[in-house]
Amino acid sequence: MSIISWNYHGVAAPATVSELHSILYFEHVFHIEPRGLSGGLCLLWNEIYNINIYFWSDNHIKARIDDRKGKIWECNFIYGNPCFGRRKEQWRAITVNNNNKGEPQLFIGDFNDILSQEEKIGLHPKPQSQVREFRKFVDMNYLMDLDIKGGRFTWFGNPRNGFITRERIDRALVNWEWRVLYQQASLKALPAISSDHCPLVLDINQVQKIDKSFKFEAFWTDHEECEDIVRKGWEKEDVQGCAWKGITTRMENCKEELRKWSRRTIKRADKEIHKLKEELKKLQDSDLTQEKQEKTQQIKENIATLWKQEEKYWGQRARLKWLKWGDKNTSFFHATTIQRRGRNRIEKLRNEAGSWIEDRKEIMKHIEERFDALFTSSNNTNCESVIRNIPVRVTESMNRELISEVTEEEIRKAVFSMGSLKAPGPDGLNGLFYQKHWEIIKKEVCAVVNFFGMGSCRKRLAKP
Repeated sequence: MSIISWNYHGVAAPATVSELHSILYFEHVFHIEPRGLSGGLCLLWNEIYNINIYFWSDNHIKARIDDRKGKIWECNFIYGNPCFGRRKEQWRAITVNNNNKGEPQLFIGDFNDILSQEEKIGLHPKPQSQVREFRKFVDMNYLMDLDIKGGRFTWFGNPRNGFITRERIDRALVNWEWRVLYQQASLKALPAISSDHCPLVLDINQVQKIDKSFKFEAFWTDHEECEDIVRKGWEKEDVQGCAWKGITTRMENCKEELRKWSRRTIKRADKEIHKLKEELKKLQDSDLTQEKQEKTQQIKENIATLWKQEEKYWGQRARLKWLKWGDKNTSFFHATTIQRRGRNRIEKLRNEAGSWIEDRKEIMKHIEERFDALFTSSNNTNCESVIRNIPVRVTESMNRELISEVTEEEIRKAVFSMGSLKAPGPDGLNGLFYQKHWEIIKKEVCAVVNFFGMGSCRKRLAKP
């Protein structure tokens, strides 16, 4: 399902609506005629979706949408009044009459407002009172801003004193319930050609298959057997050969053991919580014998444990350092993760020929080729003549100290100074894995560090 929102002058005129209806073959149309040369709204859709319009005004159409797949939500098509005083009244009226804040909601259109001064480039900043009023509207309706791709601004003013004002006044705002319903939704801004506004395209049912990679989960460490599983994988075989081959083999064995243990032992928290709540409800509705009371208490403890597991799961993906676990922040972590994924998702890239690449494998290939070309030299540069003219500042004793083996204590300090939940590398083993299981893995880690001569990479200053 896609929704297109576009502020186009004259589109809501009766003649234009009729022409659009006949040319674009939309099965349904609803429009509010403009007042003079301004205002007016037009909504066109096809029968594939069940849309029930139950409120409208000069600047607002409210509809309940049924996608016929079991998802029902409310969509608000907005045109912010150009006059700030009336727009302020409009935001307050919408907030007061919004009785469905707990249901999935989408607000899309031209709001004629911005959320921060960074969303405008012009000769004069937006009055701060207008920014505060719009932010108040967003906060009081529990809305979040969907990240937009394709351009930073959506409206371009006429040149004035040789300068063009640009603003992001067209947007899509959603509440948490809607964002969970459509986690893969993507908002794009197309180029502004025949209008001074960019058309917005909201792709709701976008599906992007991503191969699930291994990730060491923070909540695994809450299980007593986790350390034994790591030890089992790490000591599974005595690897012969170089230190690098040894540690990579041990890491793969460890990951395989953790995968099998997780599939066998760890259950998905949200589904388990739902089942336990149903079981708890049945027990509480029955005659509570001593045995049932004990079972009720056990279920409550299991739910609390699963809540903690779910919070750590989403907290790890949110990558927030300033907010800690234990304060029931699961919903916030979840929302942050969804927003971050949408912001970081690369949907297409333009190659050297100017063509857009959208296939995921082609995108990865293009990135790899680009960096290969960037870091590959085509000339055999001889730097000896330059090096000969650089005075020697490092003495022999300094050099011996710099290239000496790194001690276990130095490596331990480096390991424990890492962010435990920072983004892991391709192997999926984050800092938490190394910190929690240092005693098991330290021998191989120290061996591989010195195998690559990491002593020469110490961050020490050699005094002249």
